[in-house]
Amino acid sequence: MTSVDVAAPPQKALSSWPLAISAGLLGVGQNGLLVVLPVLVSETHLSLSIWAALLTLGSMLFLPSSPWWGKQIALRGSKPVVLCSLAGYGVSFMLLGLGCALLATGKVNSLGGLGILILARVIYGLTVSAMVPACQAWALQRAGEGQRMAALASISSGLSCGRLFGPLCAAGMLILHPVAPLVLLMVAPLLALGLLLRLPGTAPQAFSARKSGRMRADCLPFLFCAILLAAAVSLMQLGLSPALSRQFPADSSAISHQVAWLLSLAAVASLAAQFGVLRRQLLAPVPLLLLAGVMMLAGLGMMLGSSLILFYLGCATLSFGAALAPPAYQLLLNGRLTDGAGAGWIASGHTLGYGLSALLVPLVSHSHESAALITTAFLAAVLFTLVSCLIWRGQAHSRFS
Repeated sequence: MTSVDVAAPPQKALSSWPLAISAGLLGVGQNGLLVVLPVLVSETHLSLSIWAALLTLGSMLFLPSSPWWGKQIALRGSKPVVLCSLAGYGVSFMLLGLGCALLATGKVNSLGGLGILILARVIYGLTVSAMVPACQAWALQRAGEGQRMAALASISSGLSCGRLFGPLCAAGMLILHPVAPLVLLMVAPLLALGLLLRLPGTAPQAFSARKSGRMRADCLPFLFCAILLAAAVSLMQLGLSPALSRQFPADSSAISHQVAWLLSLAAVASLAAQFGVLRRQLLAPVPLLLLAGVMMLAGLGMMLGSSLILFYLGCATLSFGAALAPPAYQLLLNGRLTDGAGAGWIASGHTLGYGLSALLVPLVSHSHESAALITTAFLAAVLFTLVSCLIWRGQAHSRFS
């Protein structure tokens, strides 16, 4: 990256929104598939458990591949990695659509169709895992030192928009045809490619300028923050339906509608945090971590009550606080590792957090308490806050030593 790239005057021209749109495809794909999942189950005649395993396969492959892509970003630059990820995104959904169409029409047996679907999810997991780390690293390089948090906030807001509008787009496409949402997911990366091909890439870092890409002991607190944040948010989301059963016993339809409203509220609260606080760079990373912990505890505490109004307010408070944290621990980790490697490790931390929450659900659910998952999310938020306090203490000690 040349001195022209980081000089103050051209900063306004180096917009990160094309990158935010590309990263938003991850949210569109994840939440869009959840919307069409019941239709895919009926059309392909594969059980819900098989589809759940397919979705989990793609997600868990992020764990080993994200750190590897982080190294490639440092070696090759961000642009080729983003383009490779978009290509993998398109190919994976083409294969997914092909497999679903062949199964629905009986052109292949269940075993053959399942093989195509497995291949699609493997390609998805091994390539799309590069999307967010590469977009983050590219945005950081385009923004320069003075706008690094705003650049990360742009990528985060793109993800939030994808998660918010993905289900709406998928539901609208279902009116046309059962597999129409998959066609949308095939075409979307082509639109993103049209935006990104015109952007100038950034040169790989010179070897002498590279920081380490390996996880060290002093980097672990930031990785723990990512794991605990993802676990807390995931447990909260999985615990919405059981907790709402206190308000709407034996009314599954009402619970489903309430969950949809709550998830939409959470997405709006996240966007408010990203636009209102992060893009304006109102706080430094460590105060952001501490504020995030306090707001998560306050939000989950309200959700443990019996009032439906407080439940909604708590969900919004938690989501606002949780949105503040990722750019904070991302920037703190990037101070120790290369931008791409740091983003890759954080992505792996989030995947570990989601996996941890999935493992905890059957263990916690045995208690048969409606708020058990929310309580477990509260405990994860307590640990997140404690780790944040340790990071704050370590930063304060390093300044005065």
